[in-house]
Amino acid sequence: MIVEIPYGKEKEKIQLPQERIIDILEPLAGEEVENLNEVIKESLQEPVGCPPLKELIKIDSKIVIIIDDITRPTPTRKILLPVLEVLEEKGVLPGNIRIIIALGKHRKMTRKEQEDLLGRDICERYIVENHEARNPDSLIDLGRTSFGTPVKLNKQVYQADLRILTGLIKPHNLAGYSGGGKSILPGVCGLETVNSNHGFRSTAHPRSGLGMIKGNPIREDIEEVLGLIGPSFIVNVVLDYRERICQVVAGDVIEAHRVGVRFLDRLVKRKVSMPADICICGTPHPVDLSFYQMLNSVGAPYRLAKPIINPGGTIIVAGKAVEGISDGDFYEKLKNNDRRDLWNKLEQETLESEDRQALQVFLQGALNYKIVVVSESEHEQLFRDMGIDFFSDLQLAVEQVMKDYRNKENIIVMPYAPYLIPHLK
Repeated sequence: MIVEIPYGKEKEKIQLPQERIIDILEPLAGEEVENLNEVIKESLQEPVGCPPLKELIKIDSKIVIIIDDITRPTPTRKILLPVLEVLEEKGVLPGNIRIIIALGKHRKMTRKEQEDLLGRDICERYIVENHEARNPDSLIDLGRTSFGTPVKLNKQVYQADLRILTGLIKPHNLAGYSGGGKSILPGVCGLETVNSNHGFRSTAHPRSGLGMIKGNPIREDIEEVLGLIGPSFIVNVVLDYRERICQVVAGDVIEAHRVGVRFLDRLVKRKVSMPADICICGTPHPVDLSFYQMLNSVGAPYRLAKPIINPGGTIIVAGKAVEGISDGDFYEKLKNNDRRDLWNKLEQETLESEDRQALQVFLQGALNYKIVVVSESEHEQLFRDMGIDFFSDLQLAVEQVMKDYRNKENIIVMPYAPYLIPHLK
């Protein structure tokens, strides 16, 4: 049987024995929104859970618009144009509108990348800047949440009269789903805040994972931070796996977000009849920019209420990783430490690392399953240094893994793994 797996912006074809396949899990295609500009305008006029956007602003309001960076396929320019139109119709001057890129712990975007994302016209007309999670002078201390998280927030975000949070709602292996308040935390918070929210106990919590909101300490902590700041308004979109906009939600950060989540669930929640020995996970662009981002695919079979992979099974994850491993010390930690010892340090919270959460997600998998990476040949030594089995050919990787099982394996294929929430029947 021939199966297509996304690899970068292209697809790789692999041959699999049909009798060994349990499921090929793909998200459902949605119906693309027509007249998107008008639909967004309508959502701003009739939002969920709050007054229309134009009623929340005054002519002298200072507005901060928070946007995703390039690791997300969010159609940011398409979202911004009708939002900016409403602001300027209200008389808000361009100098009172600041666009902040919610980097969290990600690297800064270059000016060219900003212009590619937003358009030169927006970059020249408005203030556009990267959030700086590592710059204490750019942050304000708002105390602690009930979860003990020290809240260090971007000053410009805090001082604004209104925060407009734009973004994408998709499955997330810690907070359940992206979107909503995640634009604030981790988006525009300090490193200490992000690391605390993504701490060992929260990340290890059984309700911290794909598709889980109620009882999820990471999501609940995020939404508690919203209560420490002034009014916020979201404009989020739901994309299908083909990156077509299928839904627009706007309004109250929590209520509107949940409307989007319920819509997304119909596209991405897929039932699995039984757990597999082998899970093959594709990583479409741009989630494959680095191995750090590819962990969204690695964790797809096990960052769930119930894993869909058998203990000791194998996860094959494919992605180009054009920017390498990560912006932090993920590579150095795995290269220079025993995995079990590294896990113990994470659990005891004695490990100094900017990539603690990523290491924990990876090690949760690597200590229970075999992880095989298929990527560009130039990365081979990096992955081997980290003790990760590596192939530059997906078909060869699959054939080698199947040999290990002596043709008695069961296989689940997830071509669009970062956009799925699988669950056992």
